This record gives sequence, C-alpha cells and structure tokens, in this order.
Amino acid sequence: MSVTSPMGAPERASEVLPINEPRRADGTAAVVEPQPAGAALPIVVPQRARFDEPLELECGRMLPSFEVAYETYGQLAPDGGNAILVCHAYTSDHHAAGRHAQSDARAGWWDTLIGPGKTFDSERFFVVSSNCLGGSHGTTGAGSIDPTTGRRYGGSFPVVTMADIVDVQARLADRLGITRFHAIAGGCFGGAQVLQWMARHPERLANAIVISATPRASVHTVALSLIGREAIRRDPRWNGGDYYDGEPPSDGIALLTMFGALFWQDRNLLQRKLAPEMARTRTLGYDFAPEFEIERQLLRLGVPQNVTLDANALLYLARANDYFDLSRGHASLAAALAGWRGRTLLLGFAQDWRYPPEDIAEIDAALRANGAVSRHVTLSNPLGHGAFLRDTPAIEPELRQFLHEADHAARH
Repeated sequence: MSVTSPMGAPERASEVLPINEPRRADGTAAVVEPQPAGAALPIVVPQRARFDEPLELECGRMLPSFEVAYETYGQLAPDGGNAILVCHAYTSDHHAAGRHAQSDARAGWWDTLIGPGKTFDSERFFVVSSNCLGGSHGTTGAGSIDPTTGRRYGGSFPVVTMADIVDVQARLADRLGITRFHAIAGGCFGGAQVLQWMARHPERLANAIVISATPRASVHTVALSLIGREAIRRDPRWNGGDYYDGEPPSDGIALLTMFGALFWQDRNLLQRKLAPEMARTRTLGYDFAPEFEIERQLLRLGVPQNVTLDANALLYLARANDYFDLSRGHASLAAALAGWRGRTLLLGFAQDWRYPPEDIAEIDAALRANGAVSRHVTLSNPLGHGAFLRDTPAIEPELRQFLHEADHAARH
C-alpha cells in the first residue's frame, strides 16, 4: 500500500547545513539536551572486533584480515531474538546514540530514536550499529594498516561494494551471537544496506525499514558522486590516496562539503527562505566576493580547518553507492528479492529529489509481486532527503507503528 502522509515538520529551516552535521528542522544544532521520548543513554563505549580470517571481496581481491568498529545499546536476549541493526548513512559512522563522554557536545546521529523508552527501546531491544567496511572510524579501510606491507593501505585499498559491507555486518552478527535480526533499519546509504540484506541474507532478518533509498543508484546520483570525487582527487594533497603521513586534502573535502550540503535539501525550501534576501535592495560589488547569504553560508562550510571527514572514506563509500544496483545479475528486481518474505516499511519524502517516491515505489511493487508484506509511506517534509537525520520526530510515528505491527504479526 502506498500512503502519503502530511507534513512532518514546520517550514522553518533556512540554513544550508553540512552533510555530516545533525540538525533540527529549524536549522539549529541538535546538541546536549535530553530527548523527552525517553531517558538518555549512559556513556557509550565503542567496541572493535578483529577477524583474523580472509575476506573475499566482490571485486575479486581479498583482505587477509579485517576489523569492525561498532557500538551496542541494550542487552541481547538469551535467544538472540531482540537484536536490531541500524545502518549508517554516507557521512555518518557507528556512533548512532549516546555520548562517548559527558563533555561531548553532540550525541549519536539517531540518539533521538535509540535509548530507553525511545522508538528503538534499548530496555527491550539490543541495538547494534557498525561502521562500514571502507570507512574511517575503526573498521578496515584505506587508513588501516595493510598487514602484508606494514603501511597504511591508502590508494591501494580495494574498492568495496554494498554486498561486501553487508557481508562484514553478517560476520559481526555471527561474532555477537545473532543468527537473525528482529529488524534492520537505515536511511539513504544505510537504506541501501538494508535492501542488500533483504536480497543477500533474507533468512537473517524478520523486518526491514528502508528510508530514503532506491533499488539502484540513479544516473543523477552517480554524476553528483563524480563531481564530489573529483573535488578530492584534484586536491594535490590527496596524492593518490596516500596522504596519511602528510596533510590531508582539506581543500577538496571542503569543496565536497559545500557541494554535498545541497544534496539532501529541497530546492523550494532554499528558494523560499533565501530568495527574499537575494532580492533585497543592495549596492552591487561587481566583483567575485560573496554578496548573497547562500554564498556566505556555503563558504562557512568550506573552511578547511573545520573539515574532519576522511577523504578516502568518502571516496570508497561513495563508490560503493555508485555500484549499488539490486537487480544487477537478476532478471528483475522482484527476482533479486525473491527470497525475502519478511515485513518491510519503505519510507520516503515528497521533496526528496535524489531518492524520489516513485523510485521507492518500484521496491514496493517488487515485494508485492513476490507476496511479501510491504508498506510504502511518503511524508511531506521541507528538509527533503535529510529529514530522516535532521527531523527524526517526523519519521518516529511510522517507525513505532511498524515495530508495533511487527510484534503483533510475530505473536499471531
């Protein structure tokens, strides 16, 4: 069933925001204050699992060993049936909830949804968030030490795919004693991981929550990815990916951050909020200095010393997203998902021009053709694609309802 829901947030957002910074719909930083949905999580300690075993990648190369950084919230039930995996977006990591220290200014990226009494209730569920293969926050990637050379992989790290990322998550689940997840959830790049789980390991999850994700990377998305990639690759300090012993390509990352800030926002929102300032009476400078608010905001994002993202991680994860096409190698999308018989929530936003509702509807149709239970909901939200991170109250009712229905179905 395809459902269109009313606007989930007031149209107050006016700031162009960086791609890795959680914000509220009014543009203010999401910091410090506890959420009313439940008690705050205590201090969270990141964990790391080492696998001294080979990992064969889809590209044909092999990693002799690998590590996975992850966090968990709650306790695993004796039967392992209360586990939920949350998959992070392109510029996020495994720090999904809580804080690493009381002094941390910002909690994890889905802290409003994960914790005691919250949607993903850590008093009931065992929530797992792992860092993707190829990332830069503890899981093996370009910045890791290559055991065969004793040096960082850098540009020699193999290109990974969404299937590789999910296979690593499956091995982590084995290590944690989880044979089947109660649910797996994620948005955007995280939503693609959920879809890959449904196709590749359908027997290992009961429920799937896919937010702002489509069954394949569009031509437009791949084109945008190329521009961002070139911004980094053309920074001389990138040095073919081997920059870890020197200065990082901060200028390239800054340009990518400026460009990426426009990826997830609705064009009409920016026009409504910033066009009046652009149209006001002013004395033109007739030069190339920034004169308009949109220019000033983007330039503030592009200050190199404020950029903390790892360039290679951005390149590798973006490439994994470029290669993502769930139907590749299959006669159809329905054939790719033929093994999936669980319940699915497909959630999108009417203002999302990168992952539009009509593309998400293709997943819904494929699932229904296979006889699987699917609910496709389109919300209206002025933040567009970024709403699943920046306005979590807008998606919370649908998530709660889906989990409630999943519990009811399990009991009957």
